[in-house]
Amino acid sequence: MVELTYFKGRGRAESTRWMLAINQIQFTNVQVTTPQELASLRLTGKLPFDQMPLLEINGLCLSQSTAMIRYLARLGEFYGDNDQDAVMCDMFAGAVADFAETGLQAAFQPTAEVAIANLNDKFQKFGPKFEAHLAANGNGVCAGSRLSLADVVLAEALSGYLEWCPAILETTPHIKALNERVVDQPGIAKYLKSTQRYPKPATEYVVDVARVLQRALPGHMADANQFILTTN
Repeated sequence: MVELTYFKGRGRAESTRWMLAINQIQFTNVQVTTPQELASLRLTGKLPFDQMPLLEINGLCLSQSTAMIRYLARLGEFYGDNDQDAVMCDMFAGAVADFAETGLQAAFQPTAEVAIANLNDKFQKFGPKFEAHLAANGNGVCAGSRLSLADVVLAEALSGYLEWCPAILETTPHIKALNERVVDQPGIAKYLKSTQRYPKPATEYVVDVARVLQRALPGHMADANQFILTTN
């Protein structure tokens, strides 16, 4: 059984879910919802760096999202056809990680207007670069001649942008076409329609993360320090 352990939400585990989905690998979301559950998980020794997400697959306990998606890309042959394709996948995926960060932080912003402004600003920085690269590659994908991990992680990052800014791809036809191609892949299409797909992150997710990690909520939220342990 393949298990992916994380908070009750998408977050940094979502790119791994998309890679599992495109490989059509069945998996179970394991939710960590309290500090005690996280402490117990750490005691098992399954978290090499005491951090989630954790992917348990083929007898391995994998940490770090970048390692997970690359492992799954190799399993499913989503890493191009040669070393040049592979390094292009890695380079593109690295840029996407920077691009995706603003989407990951959107739910933590004080207002929807701030989140949307940040997303639009970040897209203006990265969108033209992605669009130009896709146009230059000439075959509708980020690296090589067929779908790869680079395309999957880009589409996953875009899914967060599109939930806040539905028209954001209208001026980038190559990105829009690639995104549609990825989300139409059988495994991903099935995942996106399934109950395993968590909803758009909102206040509940922000609170859940703070509770588990016993850290402060964003400053604009009431009782921001409610989960921080205090000692007398």
